[in-house]
Amino acid sequence: MSGYFIGTSIVINDDAAYVHESFSTVGVGTTENVKITASDVLGLDQFGSNVAVGSGRIVVGSHRDDVGSNADQGSAYIYDLDGNNEVKITASDGAAADWFGGSVAVGCGRIVVGAFRDDDNGVNSGSAYIYNLDGTNEIKITASDGATFDYFGDALAIGCGRIVVGAYGADIGSNSDQGAAYIFDLNGNQLKKITASDGAAGDEFGFGGNIGAPVAFAVAIGCGRIVVGARAATVGSNSEQGAAYIFDLNGNQLKKITASDGATGDRFGNSVAVGCGRIVVGAYSDDAGLSSDQGSAYIFDLDGNQLSKITASDAAAGDHFGNSVSVGCGRIVVGAYSDDDNGASSGSAYIYDLDGTNEIKITASDGASSRNFGNSVAVGNGRIVVGAYRDNPYGDQSGSAYIFNLPEDSNTYWERILETYKYSS
Repeated sequence: MSGYFIGTSIVINDDAAYVHESFSTVGVGTTENVKITASDVLGLDQFGSNVAVGSGRIVVGSHRDDVGSNADQGSAYIYDLDGNNEVKITASDGAAADWFGGSVAVGCGRIVVGAFRDDDNGVNSGSAYIYNLDGTNEIKITASDGATFDYFGDALAIGCGRIVVGAYGADIGSNSDQGAAYIFDLNGNQLKKITASDGAAGDEFGFGGNIGAPVAFAVAIGCGRIVVGARAATVGSNSEQGAAYIFDLNGNQLKKITASDGATGDRFGNSVAVGCGRIVVGAYSDDAGLSSDQGSAYIFDLDGNQLSKITASDAAAGDHFGNSVSVGCGRIVVGAYSDDDNGASSGSAYIYDLDGTNEIKITASDGASSRNFGNSVAVGNGRIVVGAYRDNPYGDQSGSAYIFNLPEDSNTYWERILETYKYSS
């Protein structure tokens, strides 16, 4: 067992168990355990645009997959933690250009898949689907007040007995594209709609990504908190500095958080994650005092107090460090999909302890230009999963995902034991 104890207090919540202070990342491997591609993947499927890990499963979105004659209907794939036993899921009522798989989440014994261009409540109003861990028992959910161009399902998360779905295009009153998020129980019953207390037009609260561009992840849930990013929010006189909002599980806003050194165009809140007693917020366009769009990420406690800011030790202009963030197993993982180590925009990801120290950089063993490794990242169940949606093993942008094993320590052990006990099937 690699690493060492720096704390011994075990915390258990609805979805994970962890030692409150993590093991060091010293000794974590930097070579992937396995690379996965869909068994039927084709060019432009963009498999790996979204990845998730939890409840003993890995889920990978492939939102540009053609299903039958339906171009870009989209799909998602379920794997065990070693990347085996593939199960493909598609929406029972899927249609062309729904982009099912544009967002994925797994936890609490459920899988959730977004289809943010579904048209049930108007063009691109959006929807999401809930499944059991084997891909059965589909339940479709939409916003009770869904409308055209809401993009409901563009970002989503599951944890603590709740499902949270972002709709960044939702108009609130006269504020176009202010954005909203919706809380559901695990059976798909809508519990509440949440918005920012000081939201304004164009804030993009609950953002999940632009059509045709790398996705973002501005909705998260864990440790009794819901966190929603508003990457385009104006802070003071700084347009698109960005903000994030913390809610309790009932949807009551607890705090608005911003970067202590935020500036115009940083897009803080483009990605958010919560777990292991930490909230992590990406600001992928932060210049970080070094170079344009280098990117950064900020660590907060569960009350919204900023603890530290992290940037890549080898950061360069245009890396977009912080486009994706994840936290679990006593680790923080940050994607930098435009890093150039293996060619222009080949991409990378970075692993940190919960205090932002002990950086380890990972790249794909077969990385190459324009693969965007690190576009999506997830950590849980003793695994780190990294998407490379523009990889081309079976045609241009067919896409892939990479699984990295974390060493067994108290964080991974207790999470694995709890998840196995609760959600084994």
